[in-house]
Amino acid sequence: MSRTRLIFILSLLILTGLFVSIIYFLPSSESYTESKRAYIISGDNEWTLEYDIINNETRDIEYTILVTVDGTVYRDSTVVKSGKAYTYIHHIYPQQLEEGKVEFAVFEDGKVEPVEQVTYHIDLK
Repeated sequence: MSRTRLIFILSLLILTGLFVSIIYFLPSSESYTESKRAYIISGDNEWTLEYDIINNETRDIEYTILVTVDGTVYRDSTVVKSGKAYTYIHHIYPQQLEEGKVEFAVFEDGKVEPVEQVTYHIDLK
């Protein structure tokens, strides 16, 4: 194999490795909002619904949060600043429950479809 051909093949390998490294290590220009699943924590005299939102976008985002406990709707809203996190907490007391059905939905900034939507059934026993 000639020396020129060997240098050409090595150059191609180095360029390919460099290209793959650039694509792999450079962050995407698209930002996103990361959210974690809502969960309910059982306490002695209540249940606590918690939900985390992490805003990785370059803009502040307003959220509308709906919690429905056996047909009674609780509505909250919050603004999560760019690069910040927010933990939503809602307490559910035994006197609020008849069937134990808890629905949770989070809507982002005027969107019709929720970012997160889940239904829980709390055992009243």
